[in-house]
Amino acid sequence: MRFGPDDEDAYFARRDELGEQFAQWLTAQRVTGEPSDADLLMDWKWGYADGALDRWTVADVHAFLFEWCPRKLSAEPSDCTEIPVSVAAFVEFLAHTGMLGRGSDPPSAIRRHCERKTAAFIREMGDPANFGMAKSLLGSVGGLDLGTDRSPEGIAALLNQLAGLPGANPLRQLPAAVGELPPIGPVRLPAEADRLAAASAAPVLRQLRALAEFCAPPGRALTTKGNLRLADARHLVDALDTGDDPTMGGGRTLQSAEDLPHLSRLVDVAVRAGALCRQRGRLLEVARFTGLDDAAAHEKVVLAAVDSGLRGPHNPFLAPALAQLNTFVDECALALLADLLEHSDAGVEVDTLAEIMVKLVAVTFPGLAGLPDIPISRWAREHLERLADLGVLTVSDVEVTACGDCGLPHHRGGHATLTAAGVAVAVELVRQAGIEVLVRPEPATADAAAIIDLIVDLDEQEWTRDVADWFAAQPDPSAATAALAAEITAGHRDPLIVVAGIGMLDDLAHDHVVDALRPHLGGPHDGLVLQWLIGKEAVDPATVDPVRIIAGLVDVLVAALDAAGPSEVAACFSSQIHDRHLEFLDTIWRLDHPRLPDLLDALGAHHPTKSVAKAARKALVRHRSRLATASR
Repeated sequence: MRFGPDDEDAYFARRDELGEQFAQWLTAQRVTGEPSDADLLMDWKWGYADGALDRWTVADVHAFLFEWCPRKLSAEPSDCTEIPVSVAAFVEFLAHTGMLGRGSDPPSAIRRHCERKTAAFIREMGDPANFGMAKSLLGSVGGLDLGTDRSPEGIAALLNQLAGLPGANPLRQLPAAVGELPPIGPVRLPAEADRLAAASAAPVLRQLRALAEFCAPPGRALTTKGNLRLADARHLVDALDTGDDPTMGGGRTLQSAEDLPHLSRLVDVAVRAGALCRQRGRLLEVARFTGLDDAAAHEKVVLAAVDSGLRGPHNPFLAPALAQLNTFVDECALALLADLLEHSDAGVEVDTLAEIMVKLVAVTFPGLAGLPDIPISRWAREHLERLADLGVLTVSDVEVTACGDCGLPHHRGGHATLTAAGVAVAVELVRQAGIEVLVRPEPATADAAAIIDLIVDLDEQEWTRDVADWFAAQPDPSAATAALAAEITAGHRDPLIVVAGIGMLDDLAHDHVVDALRPHLGGPHDGLVLQWLIGKEAVDPATVDPVRIIAGLVDVLVAALDAAGPSEVAACFSSQIHDRHLEFLDTIWRLDHPRLPDLLDALGAHHPTKSVAKAARKALVRHRSRLATASR
């Protein structure tokens, strides 16, 4: 239960064993918790603390939750609510099974601390001031001398500088160089049935399921180095069609499963995804993973594959700086996924995605980007091939020709599109990188608030279509109209949304809209609702306080000002007031309305009738004088 920094193999074997036992204990005891959170906790204890997995104090737990997690863990605060609960449950598990050692605090004290500090923990997870280097935009290369000396000596000097550079996620580094990235989307998530079908068809998932079945209990014996035995490795190369060559091209004899890169990578991904575990010298299927449906399993596999590097194990003979660049390019896959999400309906040309990777390298390593010996575009294509194997995307229309110099296949063109399974996984990966992704809900299953929220993210035609689809899926048109009306006129809605929403309701549910809007008279957008109902002759203006009517008219005119500018508001003013312009302006200046100065200024500068424009300017002066007098 206690491991030093050099006990890597022993630690990971014990961690996996404890994680499996913890998962079984949670189920048996019906305790809330997540085994993967316990893995994070143990990794912290071994990598950053004393390595004693059997000794836990309140101070240990506090350091993990409030020092390590906010700095290192890339996750949305809303996704972290169970971490403190899982930490408390893990300590209780150790105590219940007799593995909690001396020097530990009582499990009840640790649970009490975790529960009391959950809200503060969530706040800390969302505070950018806490983000560490790997979680923030501190992947800057400002300290490098990025000159243009392309001599062997100059390039060597640059590589030496790069060798000391910490890794940096390009999606976090790019905003530091070119400005903050805007949100992506809104992205329409595919239907669950489509996602499940696409996940089931992913080549890597099929291979991994077969590999896990091959390692069903009692598992497969491993060598002393933790590799598959050669007989098992040769069998799997054929059974899984990994593409490895066990004959080593006839040049030498296969000595180790490590010499089969595709199979080795598949095993690594399977272990990282939780489909297999190394336990007591054997490679063993994990029952918890086997029970997942293909969509959930696919997400775990993709996340693990991207985390381990899409280009596979790096050449150990690479110079340290080039290995650094190799790692950075691996992480550029997230930038490609971000662009694919932004164009999830139409897809993206492969050449465009390759250019994105070239630009990322150019921004981060300006001194290297132009070197002809660094094939960034080819690496981008390799990324896309790996993502296609993972079932994240499909690549079509690729032209394959033989290279005139070497005779090897040369790929040109191509069009990449996310699969139904790839969309959801890409959203998760890009969000983990710190980029906001807006999700567009399915109309049939969304609530009224989510539908109205989309008005700021979609063009009018798309939004109207989504609202119509949502409305058609509702069993009660009257109740559906009332729900939309309540959301449209909510206090946090912008007046422009209120105006657009009321117009949409009138087109969509004409027979129900008056009854749906009437309850919102006197609400946060009383003026807009009142003016619309008066226009529909649903309210008699003679029964309403004249000041309230005037205030409502100002609301309408200000909405026109915000939507279309001063000229449009002047035209709207003419159509609304008719021949009573001067009388209206002579009285309106007394109104207490926060946007009245904006309206009078627009009318004074843009109304086509000189007398009306002059009266508006005079009313503005009188209104400002009144405000100044009132503030004394």
